[in-house]
Amino acid sequence: MTLEQNDLTMRPITGHDELDLFCRLPYAFNEELADDLAAGRRRPEWMWVALRGDHLLARVAWWGRAGDDTPLLLDILALDDSAAAPDRVDIGGRLLHTAMAKTLPPGTSPPEYSRLVPSNWRESAVTERVVKDRMTILERTGAELSVERLRLEWRPGTPVPQPSGRLAFRSVTPRNSLP
Repeated sequence: MTLEQNDLTMRPITGHDELDLFCRLPYAFNEELADDLAAGRRRPEWMWVALRGDHLLARVAWWGRAGDDTPLLLDILALDDSAAAPDRVDIGGRLLHTAMAKTLPPGTSPPEYSRLVPSNWRESAVTERVVKDRMTILERTGAELSVERLRLEWRPGTPVPQPSGRLAFRSVTPRNSLP
């Protein structure tokens, strides 16, 4: 299903052969998309693009368990950040609205959206704009921010910071010793 709006084309990808097109916008998990397609966790009809000519302006994609008829999670909502802000947000919103109408069964609640962002996303004007653009698009569909989690990670070979006192560790109290 291809939809044309003025000079904008919105459509799902045709299959594995269009992953290079879909991955033109950067994301940490682009390299996992081929395996997800092969394993049935993604389907081409769940992976939509907005194009102006051959220029990728936005993309959305859902993920689900292999064999599921409907997606479980919206995890890709990416915009070409070089486009002007009102146009960028408008195109992303139009793409999401169109893709949801064709991907999700009528009358169902949209799946949750999950995205990993840097913990300091508010400290960089560029990163903050990127996150807020996506939040604006989702809010226009009726979505509400439900939780923001920090992902703490230590990688071998990196220094261990000195304790700051903000986090305390204690032994677990066995259940049978509770009053």
